[in-house]
Amino acid sequence: MKVFTFKYQRHPKKSVLAAMKRAIRTGVPDVRDAEMVCDSMSSMLKLMSKSRFEVFAAIVEHKPGSLNELARSLGKDPGNVLRDAKSLEALGLISLVPVRGERERLRPDALFDKIVFEFEPKAARTG
Repeated sequence: MKVFTFKYQRHPKKSVLAAMKRAIRTGVPDVRDAEMVCDSMSSMLKLMSKSRFEVFAAIVEHKPGSLNELARSLGKDPGNVLRDAKSLEALGLISLVPVRGERERLRPDALFDKIVFEFEPKAARTG
């Protein structure tokens, strides 16, 4: 199962610097392709809005053959679904695959099976 994690860190620069120092010391890179670190809950929720999450969930669950099919299954405007799908593609959560036919369509494919939102309160980190 491929999992993408949205991770909240109050001061991400500190952990990035620590990871860089560890990589230099050990020679082992610290690369996390399936993780996005946000420094505020509001930025995390802007990136993965309710609408985008619904679109992602429908792609994983229904595996639609086109964006129009996805829009119909969600009962949403195709233009709004396209906008959300392009945002999800920019985040690296899905790919939009051209499908040839009478007219070119885009088929959304999920690159992950699950999205996790990770938030560790300050008290839990220190205690």
